[in-house]
Amino acid sequence: MPTTIRRSILIVDDEFGLAEMLREMLRELDYDVALAINGRLGLELLVERPVDLVLTDMMMPVMDGVELATALRASEAHRHIPIVMMTSLPTAPPRESHLFDAVLRKPFTPEQLLKTLQACMPAAPGQRRIPGSPDGDK
Repeated sequence: MPTTIRRSILIVDDEFGLAEMLREMLRELDYDVALAINGRLGLELLVERPVDLVLTDMMMPVMDGVELATALRASEAHRHIPIVMMTSLPTAPPRESHLFDAVLRKPFTPEQLLKTLQACMPAAPGQRRIPGSPDGDK
């Protein structure tokens, strides 16, 4: 019988209650989920535990979501990972919008989250979804 590979997501958010709620919801949908409370800890975790997608808050202490995304895009080992930013700001910072595959405005519904994750998640581990391409992947 074929083995199904669980998709993995790293949630980076300093709001523990929200991060825990998201982790439990995604685990129920059979995602493998890791948590980090800031971007620096998220980067450290990625060295030990590769993921298929990063879901990060924008404003956090130590290293925020923009700094995390900048570091990931500069890293040969991590630049392929899709990054979804969560923010309560009315607009994403225009200069940094190229760093993110999608932006979720807080508050968002579970349906909005799942739709966004499915749109950004690559078809196979190690690939990056290219919006607008015929098969969606590179």
